[in-house]
Amino acid sequence: MRRAGRYAVVGAVLVVSGVLGTYLAYANWSLPASAVKVTMKAAQMPRGVKPSVAKQSGAAVVSWSAQEIAAGVKMDRYTVTAHRQDKPAESAIVREVTASGGPTESVIFTPAQVEGGVWRWTVTPHFASWTGAAGGLSNRLTFDPAPAAKLVNAPVPTTGVTTIPAPTPSVVSTSKPATTRSAAPVEAPPKEEAITTPPPVSSPVGQEPPVKGPGPSASGSAPADIPQ
Repeated sequence: MRRAGRYAVVGAVLVVSGVLGTYLAYANWSLPASAVKVTMKAAQMPRGVKPSVAKQSGAAVVSWSAQEIAAGVKMDRYTVTAHRQDKPAESAIVREVTASGGPTESVIFTPAQVEGGVWRWTVTPHFASWTGAAGGLSNRLTFDPAPAAKLVNAPVPTTGVTTIPAPTPSVVSTSKPATTRSAAPVEAPPKEEAITTPPPVSSPVGQEPPVKGPGPSASGSAPADIPQ
């Protein structure tokens, strides 16, 4: 009797479950729906910040605050551009800077890059493949031109200066020079002197010419006087 009662209860439960299931399957139920509002915020690249600039030993030091694309997510790199103000046609100097991850970033432009010009700088943030807008221009810095190079071996002015050329070194030759004999000078023939025969001396009339004594003897004795 107890066993038959159990079977009856189980059968009744199955019948009721089947009827309810069929009813629910074909019934046109409408459940009240409440509106669900989902808010999603897309990450947006910020505009670059205005950098600070300073001179250091002829170089330009550019620094700025690190930026984030989301809370706790900093930019991974920046583009720093130097804009020359005194020569607009001059090409800008662009530097790519990898972020250090710190609260501030900085980059140095060497004296050779900025000397003799007036400059201002801008910073553009980057994250992955996204690029933000360039920030405002920094204050301007003016740099002196490079000192003129000293002239080496500068030419000496020649105005009013007489230049004496250096003597040419003589070449010493070991060979004996050839001896050249000069011809003896030819003397001009002596001029012939005109021989003038003195006119004969006329003896006075009636006067005999003096008689010359004999010449010296061979013995060397003096000649005897000739009486007049």
